[in-house]
Amino acid sequence: MYISMQCSDNSGMLNTEICTFYGIRYVPRFRSAMISTEHLNHDYVIPMTPQDYENAVKQINEAMKAHAHMITIEKGIVCRGRKGEMRNVEPQKLVISSV
Repeated sequence: MYISMQCSDNSGMLNTEICTFYGIRYVPRFRSAMISTEHLNHDYVIPMTPQDYENAVKQINEAMKAHAHMITIEKGIVCRGRKGEMRNVEPQKLVISSV
Protein backbone atom coordinates (compact mmCIF):
# COMPACT_ATOMS: atom_id res chain seq x y z
CA MET A 1 0.00 0.00 0.00
CA TYR A 2 1.11 3.56 -0.66
CA ILE A 3 0.65 6.74 1.37
CA SER A 4 0.26 10.28 0.01
CA MET A 5 0.88 13.10 2.47
CA GLN A 6 1.75 16.79 2.81
CA CYS A 7 5.23 16.97 4.32
CA SER A 8 7.03 19.88 5.90
CA ASP A 9 10.82 19.83 5.75
CA ASN A 10 13.14 21.56 8.24
CA SER A 11 12.79 24.87 6.35
CA GLY A 12 8.97 24.76 6.55
CA MET A 13 8.55 24.06 2.82
CA LEU A 14 5.47 21.91 2.08
CA ASN A 15 5.66 19.13 -0.51
CA THR A 16 3.35 16.26 -1.34
CA GLU A 17 5.11 12.90 -1.09
CA ILE A 18 3.98 9.43 -2.09
CA CYS A 19 5.78 6.54 -0.41
CA THR A 20 5.35 2.85 0.26
CA PHE A 21 3.50 2.61 3.57
CA TYR A 22 5.00 0.01 5.92
CA GLY A 23 3.30 1.01 9.16
CA ILE A 24 2.77 3.55 11.90
CA ARG A 25 3.72 3.55 15.57
CA TYR A 26 3.30 5.91 18.50
CA VAL A 27 6.27 7.15 20.56
CA PRO A 28 4.91 8.33 23.94
CA ARG A 29 8.20 9.99 24.90
CA PHE A 30 7.85 12.46 22.00
CA ARG A 31 4.03 12.38 21.82
CA SER A 32 4.37 11.68 18.12
CA ALA A 33 3.52 9.04 15.56
CA MET A 34 6.22 7.70 13.25
CA ILE A 35 5.31 6.55 9.74
CA SER A 36 7.54 3.79 8.33
CA THR A 37 8.34 3.94 4.59
CA GLU A 38 11.02 2.71 2.22
CA HIS A 39 13.10 5.83 2.91
CA LEU A 40 16.00 4.84 5.15
CA ASN A 41 17.66 8.22 5.74
CA HIS A 42 14.73 10.21 7.09
CA ASP A 43 11.67 9.87 9.32
CA TYR A 44 8.08 10.95 8.89
CA VAL A 45 6.87 12.31 12.25
CA ILE A 46 3.40 13.50 13.24
CA PRO A 47 3.06 15.17 16.64
CA MET A 48 -0.29 14.05 18.11
CA THR A 49 -2.10 12.99 21.24
CA PRO A 50 -2.54 9.29 22.02
CA GLN A 51 -6.29 9.62 21.34
CA ASP A 52 -5.72 11.20 17.92
CA TYR A 53 -3.21 8.44 17.14
CA GLU A 54 -5.79 5.75 17.92
CA ASN A 55 -8.28 7.56 15.68
CA ALA A 56 -5.73 7.60 12.83
CA VAL A 57 -5.05 3.88 13.33
CA LYS A 58 -8.78 3.15 13.04
CA GLN A 59 -8.89 5.06 9.75
CA ILE A 60 -5.88 3.12 8.43
CA ASN A 61 -7.44 -0.18 9.55
CA GLU A 62 -10.62 0.66 7.62
CA ALA A 63 -8.56 1.37 4.49
CA MET A 64 -6.72 -1.93 4.90
CA LYS A 65 -9.99 -3.84 5.34
CA ALA A 66 -11.20 -2.25 2.08
CA HIS A 67 -7.98 -3.45 0.34
CA ALA A 68 -7.00 0.12 -0.56
CA HIS A 69 -3.96 0.60 -2.77
CA MET A 70 -3.27 4.08 -1.39
CA ILE A 71 -4.16 6.07 1.70
CA THR A 72 -4.07 9.85 1.67
CA ILE A 73 -3.63 12.12 4.66
CA GLU A 74 -6.11 14.82 3.70
CA LYS A 75 -5.94 16.85 6.88
CA GLY A 76 -2.75 17.17 8.88
CA ILE A 77 0.89 17.88 8.13
CA VAL A 78 3.71 15.36 8.45
CA CYS A 79 7.20 16.51 9.47
CA ARG A 80 9.96 14.99 7.34
CA GLY A 81 13.44 15.08 8.78
CA ARG A 82 16.68 13.19 9.18
CA LYS A 83 16.63 10.01 11.23
CA GLY A 84 16.10 10.85 14.90
CA GLU A 85 15.27 14.50 14.25
CA MET A 86 12.22 15.79 16.14
CA ARG A 87 10.38 19.09 15.83
CA ASN A 88 8.16 20.95 18.23
CA VAL A 89 4.93 21.65 16.31
CA GLU A 90 1.24 21.65 17.18
CA PRO A 91 -0.37 18.20 17.53
CA GLN A 92 -2.14 17.12 14.34
CA LYS A 93 -5.58 15.58 13.90
CA LEU A 94 -5.41 13.42 10.78
CA VAL A 95 -8.16 12.76 8.27
CA ILE A 96 -7.22 9.74 6.17
CA SER A 97 -8.99 8.59 3.01
CA SER A 98 -8.36 5.58 0.80
CA VAL A 99 -8.34 4.80 -2.91
